[in-house]
Amino acid sequence: MDFKRIEWIFFVAFLGLNIFLFGIYQEGLKEESNVAFSDQTDSIEKRLGKDQITYKGDLSSEKLEGYYLSGEQTNFYDAIQNERETRDRNFFRSGTELIDYSLTVYPQMNYTQTNYFIDEKSVEKSLQTFLNDQDNVLFGNQYQYLSNFSNLDGEFPELIASQSYKNIPFKDDTAQISLKIEKSDESAGIHKIYKYTQTHIQNIEELRDKMDLSSERDAVETLYINNKIPSNTKILFRELAYTRIYKIREKNVYVPVWFVGLKPSEGNLQIEQVNAMSNTIITNNTVPKVENQ
Repeated sequence: MDFKRIEWIFFVAFLGLNIFLFGIYQEGLKEESNVAFSDQTDSIEKRLGKDQITYKGDLSSEKLEGYYLSGEQTNFYDAIQNERETRDRNFFRSGTELIDYSLTVYPQMNYTQTNYFIDEKSVEKSLQTFLNDQDNVLFGNQYQYLSNFSNLDGEFPELIASQSYKNIPFKDDTAQISLKIEKSDESAGIHKIYKYTQTHIQNIEELRDKMDLSSERDAVETLYINNKIPSNTKILFRELAYTRIYKIREKNVYVPVWFVGLKPSEGNLQIEQVNAMSNTIITNNTVPKVENQ
């Protein structure tokens, strides 16, 4: 037998096998490297898509400008007394409740007011008509409708309107009106305002120069990489608004915050908050109070 020839055949066969296995090994390393690289460089949009996280529109990268603000709670007793002295001595004589810096009004019980209705087909317009009537609401023209935080469905419909500063609204219980709605004609989508609770801030001041804020896209990415957005979740809204972070003596301090509404496949609406100044998640809703030293 030609042993030399047989040795060459085995040598070539083993060499080919080694080259084949080496090629598979290299391809495996390449695929593994591509997966790691892809995980780190894929856009947030692609990563959300892989986890079946959906949203409407585009995630904006626009960086708006905002401020640290301070404001003082309005004393509604003084405000009502001023209206009685300067305009109508019967202003808010009935159908009103004053608790601390909060005013609750029952329009149907106050003879100076007329009933107002909300039309589901034009909620913002009909609400603004109500707010702009000086017999209905104090400082009403300073408030704007917050659709993302309002609800006309369910057993207890509620509309939220808030103050704003340089086109950024407040989303905070110190600067808003919560209107309770009574369904009057469901078939026509007409509902009556039967009660509202109002808070208001005045003497708003900028505490520092304006600053660039994190974008809507930044906020969503921060929530995603910190596991705050589960798979199979709908991102219902992203809204920038001021919220209170401190109370220093008689002044509240506000900062711009991204509010992101999430609806998991199983579960209720949850709202996450991201500080737009620092792009960090807000996990504690307690407002620290700093007293006089």
